[in-house]
Amino acid sequence: MESSQENRSPAERVRIAFFGVGSVATAALDLCRQRPWMDVVGAVRSPSGAAGRPAAGAWSGIRVWADPEVMLEQARPDLALVATRSELDYVLPVIGLCVRKGVHVVCTSEELAWPDVEQPGTAAFLQRSAQEAGLAIAATGINPGFAFDALPLMLAGAAWDVSKIVVQRTLDASVFGRDVHRSLGVGYTEAEFRRAVRSRRVRGHIGFAESARIIADGMGLEIERFEEEIEPVLADRVHVLAGYTIEPPETAGVVQLATAMVGGREWLRFELSLHVAPEAVGLETRDRIRIHGENELDLTMEPGMPAVSTTAALLVNAVPAVLAARPGFYPPGRLLPNPPWLAGHRPPGAP
Repeated sequence: MESSQENRSPAERVRIAFFGVGSVATAALDLCRQRPWMDVVGAVRSPSGAAGRPAAGAWSGIRVWADPEVMLEQARPDLALVATRSELDYVLPVIGLCVRKGVHVVCTSEELAWPDVEQPGTAAFLQRSAQEAGLAIAATGINPGFAFDALPLMLAGAAWDVSKIVVQRTLDASVFGRDVHRSLGVGYTEAEFRRAVRSRRVRGHIGFAESARIIADGMGLEIERFEEEIEPVLADRVHVLAGYTIEPPETAGVVQLATAMVGGREWLRFELSLHVAPEAVGLETRDRIRIHGENELDLTMEPGMPAVSTTAALLVNAVPAVLAARPGFYPPGRLLPNPPWLAGHRPPGAP
């Protein structure tokens, strides 16, 4: 199998552009470079946040624009990989611009996974926009997109019935930078943390409500009530991280719990623990999914799925499915995760 993009003619390769040059985008770029049928033609910096600062040397050979419209006009990508922010308000203008320019989109925004949670009617709008333009728009990521929704849905396919689903994830948060830590709730005094949660400046993991609706939709159910809570984990020692230090008793992690009620009882339960040094405090990183019912299923992955590399893989591996999909908007569960396309040629079905 050919190992370099230069071995394929331009007509045989898919032209890829990036929005965001942060840790996920950088990992995805590395993966794209391993696919002979992919040609990364450009990227756009985010105006703020970690996704706005290219890692030194990682983007060598790739032109990085400040103006997204100019990039799309000059680079002429077939598909955009959007790895910037969680919030719909931030990614919807980017998606709209790509659609107007005739570019397919795969996006890691957590709120895009089920956009009607934050902005009712957005899913229908995206569906119409994509169909009218003859394009596919897909949401993906590790969660929402996989660990808390698509993977439990696939596992439930082997179950006779489902009386309850429990998903537990313990995560090493040291892979994220300070900006992401602040949004997760790391690096605060306890009083600051609680004020930030009340004002929604700290939300911890974003996407539990979206994942719950992805699972319920996949099984034809309606959620009657959804509840979520977050608590800080205070440091009992000094943690030296990249660029800054956490001192006791600042927050070094969080514990989140979310539950969804169906039929008057708890039908979904999500539990997430994240810490900047999990092993140091006796936490083992892992993912566990339990499907309760007549034939119970229990899946545990140890040491668990790393957030950055898994998200990057889901982003890049979605490209063949998106190019072959009918025009429309695809939240997780509607377009299931795709295996890596490892052949040296353009995947079948890609225009």
